[in-house]
Amino acid sequence: MTHPSPDRPALAPEPAILEAAHERLRRLGARVTQPRLCILACLIGSDEALTHQAVIDRLPEQGETVDRVTVYRVLDWLVEQGVAQKRAGNDRVFRFSLVEHEAARAQEHRQHSHFHCTRCDRTFCLDDASAPALPVAPRVPSGFAIEHVELTVNGVCAECGKRAPAH
Repeated sequence: MTHPSPDRPALAPEPAILEAAHERLRRLGARVTQPRLCILACLIGSDEALTHQAVIDRLPEQGETVDRVTVYRVLDWLVEQGVAQKRAGNDRVFRFSLVEHEAARAQEHRQHSHFHCTRCDRTFCLDDASAPALPVAPRVPSGFAIEHVELTVNGVCAECGKRAPAH
């Protein structure tokens, strides 16, 4: 049985998000179950990729409780259906997001710089004013085609910097 973490209480998804999740499952021709509906709503309502635990933390307390294994199965099922994308972060933890969210983020982040916190593994967008001039694209072997260039600055974010140093 899963319960939200005490530091992040789960809220019921907005009715519009639940309706979008319901419609999406129906378009797939899939059975609309409470776990599928709630987990898909979590992905639809998130502006970032979510770990398995983050999905559990966001599941609403009311209604049917969803066990950890069911959350894994539903997330993997959504990936198999082509609805969600599964990626391992630098911490080797899988994160899930909607395919269209990833496509929109990829387009938004072309020629865009980021700051990656090496402690919490979060990535922050750097606004164009703070980013250095973009480098000239490197030479690549014959037959290769560059689609975009990224700059990622690695370090410790302000929130992690306030905590005790990592050992």
